Amino acid sequence: MTEPQENDPPWKRSEEILYEYEGICDNKLLVKFTEHLLNSFEQVLTPQELKIVMFCSNELLQNMGFYSAEREELDDKVAVGKGSYRLAINDSEILLTSVNMILPQQLDKLTEKINYYNSLNAEELKALYKQKLRTESPEDSKGGGIGILEIIRKTKNPVRFTINYQENKIYVTLQAIIRRTTDNG
Repeated sequence: MTEPQENDPPWKRSEEILYEYEGICDNKLLVKFTEHLLNSFEQVLTPQELKIVMFCSNELLQNMGFYSAEREELDDKVAVGKGSYRLAINDSEILLTSVNMILPQQLDKLTEKINYYNSLNAEELKALYKQKLRTESPEDSKGGGIGILEIIRKTKNPVRFTINYQENKIYVTLQAIIRRTTDNG
């Protein structure tokens, strides 16, 4: 294996995994994860980076809980989604990655939405955000319908996504990329 080079794309550079999780994504996880972030990464991330990581991580984890086709019923008879999440860091970026199974009928809409959001500039994203706040959430949305849009706005980067087919199942990988600031502690 060759050593990563400075001009390699970010995903080929060496990265340190700061946090990994695989399992159900419910409110208890969100609370524990937020506490863990606040207690563990103050020395690694700048305050602005930590704020963006917390927001984007929360959105990715909520998306898994709401929309993953792989579900688990909890004691209170509420079914929550399952998936995996990873927080990794390299010299220039913070990489937040989620993976979960989706239903075939979710695929086209998700792909269209992410491609559309990724094509917009900052002003267009802001206008769309304001428009979505004034309208009702889509019927199939569990939240405000603005999570991925807000990730793109806050990170100032497109959301990377890939679709993988394994054993007649469809998995979506979403990755939010946060550019590092120069004063990393």
